[in-house]
Amino acid sequence: MRNRALRAAVLALILSLAVSAVGSQERDPVKIGLIFTNTGPLAQLGIDMRDGNLLYWSQVGGRAGARRVELLTESTGSNKPDEGLTKARKLVERDHVQILTGVLETPVAYALAPYVNDRKIPLMINIAGADGLSQKQRSEYVFRSSFSNSQASHPLGEWAYRQGYRKMVLLAAGGQIIQEIYPPLGASDFAPYLAQIRRDADVVAVAIFGADALRVVAQYAEFGLKGKIPLIGKGGLTDESFLDKMGDAALGIVVAFNWSAALETPDNRRFREAFESKYKRPASLTAEAGYVGAQMIARALESTRGNVESLDAFLAALRGVEVDAPRGKVRLDGFHNPLQTVYILKTERKDSTLHNIPIATYPNTSQFWTWTPEAFMAMPSYAELRGRWAR
Repeated sequence: MRNRALRAAVLALILSLAVSAVGSQERDPVKIGLIFTNTGPLAQLGIDMRDGNLLYWSQVGGRAGARRVELLTESTGSNKPDEGLTKARKLVERDHVQILTGVLETPVAYALAPYVNDRKIPLMINIAGADGLSQKQRSEYVFRSSFSNSQASHPLGEWAYRQGYRKMVLLAAGGQIIQEIYPPLGASDFAPYLAQIRRDADVVAVAIFGADALRVVAQYAEFGLKGKIPLIGKGGLTDESFLDKMGDAALGIVVAFNWSAALETPDNRRFREAFESKYKRPASLTAEAGYVGAQMIARALESTRGNVESLDAFLAALRGVEVDAPRGKVRLDGFHNPLQTVYILKTERKDSTLHNIPIATYPNTSQFWTWTPEAFMAMPSYAELRGRWAR
């Protein structure tokens, strides 16, 4: 009897240890696939976006929701939607990622949207700002950590109108649209386009980014327009990736965006210093957007204890995500686009360095501006209006 009891006790102990060992085994990592641009005029923006993601995951030890996170990256050329779709398929079908992220350019985002809908793969877009993807063509699988394209334009238009501007090249704020000019992506010489600018314009509004922005700002000054017609635009026009290289030609340019390296908050200082320390270059708006996209994914994983396999629960967690981002507090609207502060920024020199200094603030800005979502989407899209103006 005593021997049987002893054997039973030993067997129970062995079973207990086996169960404990199985229970303590770590689950497979959550696999996230990141698609970024690394060639062409937008290459630096794409690389910064990638590195913002990498920075965040390095800071949290590559873990979220008590589970390891594995980030797989794939690159594309500028404006290559077919290539982006091919890379997405490789990540999902061969590498078995459970989440896609990154995506710098709108054509790539539009190419990916039907695919992620069909495969039921969450996509956290870091930059590509196509209004349609978070409005009339929204999807339960597509989210955004940055902005919709027109989101910062609304505050910029209001600000411009308050400055007394009434006639704009490219953009009107309650005034008169007198001219639209569309140089091709990667134009090496903007002189033929700058020569077309009407001299009776009150202001020139620019939506040009990456290496193209560096050239257009320099050539605007060389062409003698600086100081005669104010230059305004979206945040990427004077992105920190290129700002120091622009020199005095950038002074006085006003842009609208949701982040600036000059925002003096503890979260932004920590992000900026960590990025500059790790990568030995200035943090940029695309780096911040990539960082925030990773933050959002991590917060959803924390909410679901890492259970990305329960898709409905994970999607619900993404919809409800709120983060203290470097730009400030960010939460998503019902269409998966950030509600956030938009800053009007003026390029000034401070301590011998160029900075995008906030001069006006528009808190809690929606992609629908002052309209309800229903009223906004009942109107023609800006793309449709542009087609009418062109006729």
